[in-house]
Amino acid sequence: MKLNNIFLTSLLPAIAALGFSACESDIDPVYVLPADDVTLSGATGDVILSPGNPLALAMTIYWNGNGQLALSDSLIQAPVNAAEETIQLSKDENFSSTIDLSVEKGMRSRQFLCDELNSLLGRLGYTADEMAPLYIRIRSVIAANMEPSYSSVIKVMVQSYRIHLILATVLDKERNETSMQLASPEENGIYQGFMGVNGWTNWWLREANNIVWGNLGETGKTFYASSADDHWNFWFPDPAGCYFTTLNTTEGWWSALHIDNLSVSGDLSGKMDYNMKANQWTLPVNLSEPTTVNITVSGQGRLFNRDTTDMGPAISKAVGFGGDSQNLSFSETATSISVSLPAGETMLVLDLSNPLGLTIAAGEAAPEPAPETYLYFSGVVNWDGFDDYISLYDESSLCYGGAHWVDSEWGYRAYTQADWASAYKATEGASPLSGNLVFAESDGNIPAPEKGLYVMDFNMKELTYMLTKIESVTFTGLNDDWSEHPMIQSTENPEVFTAEFVKEKETPWGVKVLINNDWGLFFGGGNGNLRLGHSDATTGFDGDNALTIGETYILTIDLGHQTYSYSLK
Repeated sequence: MKLNNIFLTSLLPAIAALGFSACESDIDPVYVLPADDVTLSGATGDVILSPGNPLALAMTIYWNGNGQLALSDSLIQAPVNAAEETIQLSKDENFSSTIDLSVEKGMRSRQFLCDELNSLLGRLGYTADEMAPLYIRIRSVIAANMEPSYSSVIKVMVQSYRIHLILATVLDKERNETSMQLASPEENGIYQGFMGVNGWTNWWLREANNIVWGNLGETGKTFYASSADDHWNFWFPDPAGCYFTTLNTTEGWWSALHIDNLSVSGDLSGKMDYNMKANQWTLPVNLSEPTTVNITVSGQGRLFNRDTTDMGPAISKAVGFGGDSQNLSFSETATSISVSLPAGETMLVLDLSNPLGLTIAAGEAAPEPAPETYLYFSGVVNWDGFDDYISLYDESSLCYGGAHWVDSEWGYRAYTQADWASAYKATEGASPLSGNLVFAESDGNIPAPEKGLYVMDFNMKELTYMLTKIESVTFTGLNDDWSEHPMIQSTENPEVFTAEFVKEKETPWGVKVLINNDWGLFFGGGNGNLRLGHSDATTGFDGDNALTIGETYILTIDLGHQTYSYSLK
């Protein structure tokens, strides 16, 4: 590094920490001494990349130096690995356009696998199957106010291979792969396909050459696209459901056409239902004999793009399918489709999951996903996350129950997943203690009751909720004693209650925790987990059979986390 006689100011705080007693004019300035040039080596011979072995080692580079500074005052200790080093790759020897790869401090070498190097060459604009020079150097910089220095340059002849840019993978907000893909059959940089998403879903799109696309990264430009390092993730607008999504990488924009509804007409008729997880539209069919039907599939949609932004109003669009049942086309106009269907009850399935082959045929409806174990809340006390939740107690009806301390000024929302996108709010006219729920496609919350502890009972199949303020908590059934015994509320956590008892005999029918002395509102459960109950026949929780008769124990229940435990006093 050629860092000759540069006075250190902000770089070395240790210098200022010496606490010199003399005035500034008496201090000898500290300089960075000239350092040896950094020499870059490796990458000898021609590098011919092959798609047959993408994880093979293609190239190794290494360089000298230790990243430390030499100072004119030997009494001052220079920081270790002070220099920020970057590997620069360029198509020309002037490094007019580069790809910069960060280097972990202390590292003095870098290996490139075949698929990684091929992707980098593609980003630099190399033509596949043609030998061309690649220039590599190390850029070192001490501080933002100092000129960088550069290592020696190595030149290596490389030959990349073509990557077919047909399918691109949808990534979630953390850049993990999802099952969704968009396709560019003509390899023209325009990717399209149907995506089933919640409102405000965050996502990225990764091409086959590992280029990741996202939002331009400028406020107010939701539907502009960029692959630059400073880009943001994409996000869908508020309505959940089925979106025909287009990303134009050549012009740097994307759009989202929300399919509001689809209906079948012709030899069959009916409104189709959408399964977001399977990305399928379905219609039940019952035929007396095998039949080939001629149908049209059409509907209405709303287009969000650069003109509408994510806030709308969206542009109304007619939508329709046509062509071959095993290779459908999608446009604004529906045309007749012939479909062969069997006799009896079946399901007409419009499958949009494969962007290279949209189909409609007889099939089975995709199974409903297993219900989530918890229903999450945010806003019951604060909006910091999803620490508040209630547990599934009736799978068939998708009922969730628990209890929480509510202290909310603006209300709260319910979430089927610990994700901001899956929010439910109350419908108009709902009260703090009961009401109906609707997917939160716009502003709005569930109204908050007065501050206090409440049983929270949510039915996510019927989309209803009910809150009951807790006035008293008692337990019954322990020691086969079915009288009620009071429990003491914790002064540190109002959701926690305890009771002291002596183990006298077995508890054959379990223990119940009654709310407000109501045998129709209690918590039972088992294995340390509480479950809300509404029937006297509902099983109470056990767990005390291993306790020693004659000993004194503490029963602790945590209504907020829906747990119980026994401990020896």
